[in-house]
Amino acid sequence: MEPIILYPSNWLYNASVIGFLKSISDIEQQDVEKWFEDNIVSLPRDIFKELKINERYFNDSKNDKISSIIGKSSLYRNYINSSRKQDKLGFVEFVKELSQVVEHGQEFCGICSRNFALLPENIKILNEKWAKHSQSMVKQTKKTKGKGSKPKENDFEIFLSKLQKYNVAHNNLIAPSTGGFPNAFWNLNDSISICPLCAYLVIHHHIPFKNAETHNGQIFINAPSFKVMWYLNKFAEQMLSKNKNYQVREILGISFMELAQKVAVTLGAWSIMNIEMIIKKREEIEYYSLPLEISRVLLHKEIASLVSATKEPLIFEIVLNGSFDYLLTLSHKVLRYSVTGSNAFNDKYLSKLRNRDAYSLKNLSKILPELYVKITSTINKEVMK
Repeated sequence: MEPIILYPSNWLYNASVIGFLKSISDIEQQDVEKWFEDNIVSLPRDIFKELKINERYFNDSKNDKISSIIGKSSLYRNYINSSRKQDKLGFVEFVKELSQVVEHGQEFCGICSRNFALLPENIKILNEKWAKHSQSMVKQTKKTKGKGSKPKENDFEIFLSKLQKYNVAHNNLIAPSTGGFPNAFWNLNDSISICPLCAYLVIHHHIPFKNAETHNGQIFINAPSFKVMWYLNKFAEQMLSKNKNYQVREILGISFMELAQKVAVTLGAWSIMNIEMIIKKREEIEYYSLPLEISRVLLHKEIASLVSATKEPLIFEIVLNGSFDYLLTLSHKVLRYSVTGSNAFNDKYLSKLRNRDAYSLKNLSKILPELYVKITSTINKEVMK
């Protein structure tokens, strides 16, 4: 069968897909980057049969598993009912059967906006497997307690029906409690229907947030391309593993420069405008994005390389602030001090530089004029379009 093609959508879905891919990279040790094609993900169907389910969700070690999905989980409360052991066993079969998911029918998912579904023959197979697990549980219960509830023929359909109604089992922060409070994500509706694929993918949405903890909250960089999202969040995670004191705009700015220098990708104005940072802090969701002009400059490969070549946080700060003319002022000062050999420590402009020795100033004097020209040229080209 053809691979499952995933298209970018809202941030919750995108974070779920990126989190799922990261889990495959970490646990199954698969090279997921080869699945990126332009803006989409081409997901091999067999991957669902290769997932290490017990290690992922049922491992006793909290450090190893992705997240608890049984009973009173802090993230996915009662995704699997702790009192129904057959659901835990059946869940393994359900995930494997997702390899057979197809776009079918007229009911569209409230998360991915697609009509992914399991066909009747797949549901029949899962009902049969679920029944076997249920019968096994009943026999065990009778041996230990002397009684047990009779399994239903459509146990899987009951389980799937529960999962396909978006609720706190999928997201304890923004989802509704069925019959309780409204949905905080989709216009305060009571609930939405979701497809079997999203019902599974969404239990991975926390992963990119968890790996990017800042003093402002947990972050995820959202974009109209899965490839761009993958690398931007990867670079942000690498930064934060060394220093968690970055401001959110610094994280976004440096991630842009890393992307420009290390990844072959072309972004148009629309794509750049739609890159945003999702900030999750306690029970609040906030959004942050850089001005289009700043984003365009930082995503320019040559400009990003020049800023990096200065090895000066001040230069990055100037560009991030959009104070491009200040680069000329600084360039004149640097040139003067590099030629005269005067003390740069007492100058109010140069005192902010990290490296003020003669060699560093001379190197900076060569870079700044070129950087200024590249920036103004890039901005003017966009204005003239």
